[in-house]
Amino acid sequence: MKPLLFTLLAVSLVANVVLSVRSRHSASSPSSDASASVSAPGTMVSSTTPDQSPASGLAEGAPLAQTWAQLPSGDLKGLVGRLRTAGFSESMIRAIIAAQVNEQFSARRKALLAQQEETPYWNSPQRFGLDPKTMSALRELNREQKELLQQLLGPDGATRNDERQAYQRRQYGPLAQDKVDQLQNIVSDYGELRQQIYSAANGVILPEDREKLTLLEKEQRADLAAMLTPQELENYELRRSSTASLLHSQLGTFKPTEEEFRAIFHATRAAENQFGSISPGGGTQIQQIRTAVLDQAKILLTPERFADLKQATDPVYQQVNRLVARLELPASAAIQIVAVQQDIAKRAGALRADSSLSPAQRNIQLSGLLQEATTNLTAALGGARGLEAYKQYGGQWLQILQPRPVQPPKG
Repeated sequence: MKPLLFTLLAVSLVANVVLSVRSRHSASSPSSDASASVSAPGTMVSSTTPDQSPASGLAEGAPLAQTWAQLPSGDLKGLVGRLRTAGFSESMIRAIIAAQVNEQFSARRKALLAQQEETPYWNSPQRFGLDPKTMSALRELNREQKELLQQLLGPDGATRNDERQAYQRRQYGPLAQDKVDQLQNIVSDYGELRQQIYSAANGVILPEDREKLTLLEKEQRADLAAMLTPQELENYELRRSSTASLLHSQLGTFKPTEEEFRAIFHATRAAENQFGSISPGGGTQIQQIRTAVLDQAKILLTPERFADLKQATDPVYQQVNRLVARLELPASAAIQIVAVQQDIAKRAGALRADSSLSPAQRNIQLSGLLQEATTNLTAALGGARGLEAYKQYGGQWLQILQPRPVQPPKG
């Protein structure tokens, strides 16, 4: 969250705190002194009288900035204790302390960003991103800030909200928070090293780059294995490993059950151990891994599910599979579409190779093939809407059926 937005949010929360204190004070002792406070440094004072509502006091311009300034940033541990003693909710305390800590780190963060060299937008290989050195320093600063929050609020204090915990469970499985923190640090460190390789490669991955990436993958696994139990490691790798990411991108419309996904995952991991982890530019490697996985899947899956897996992972079908899924058509439609393409393309090739045909005769027959392909594809794709989408996503081959200009005879 941006520092200014964070501060404004915290100020708003403090305003609610003031209202809460005023309301409790008014309700408990309407005839007593109008002042109420949180003891010791960080005192927040209310000047609401018994016949004056908190809302009207704010409407007249309560000094929220002054109230915020009274919260000390030095003894934050003591402030946490005083706020808890005063009965503030944990969520309110976290918001106040987080804003104070963020304020402490903002100057250092600004100093790091100021060191970032401004490169011309027309000549920026980083695509407007920060350079690796600055990113590394910022990640370390964020880690230090998070550790301080945990010291002040407890192990779960900096992250205790249902949404974040649900997100972490989906990412890492049922892990204790301290292990989640360690895991995130390991993944972040290795991710930084990978990013350095990608930045230096500038889109051209050489064999030595792939070797480095493979080594980093092995070292990361070793570090995770040393920190997690075997079951915890498997739970994580089934969710967040590079192997899992590869499967999610390759399986497409297969929609595996949990048992099927685990079986395919382990088959893929075994193939990666044999041929090396997938890295950019490893086309042959991808094919080797796919072949090995299919060989194993043929044993593990039913014939029907194996056929579905083979189609879902076949590069010939992948784009058509995605289009068919997007159009909410049955998976069998992809088989029909590819069959039409292969049949028409084969016949078109034969026409172009037939030297007995004149250019005009060839054009007539190609036009007939185009009409036949259009009719069959429209039916398979559920209508004209599907056909128009197919022309953009996989149907570019139809252009080979367009008649070619006939050159007039010379002389």
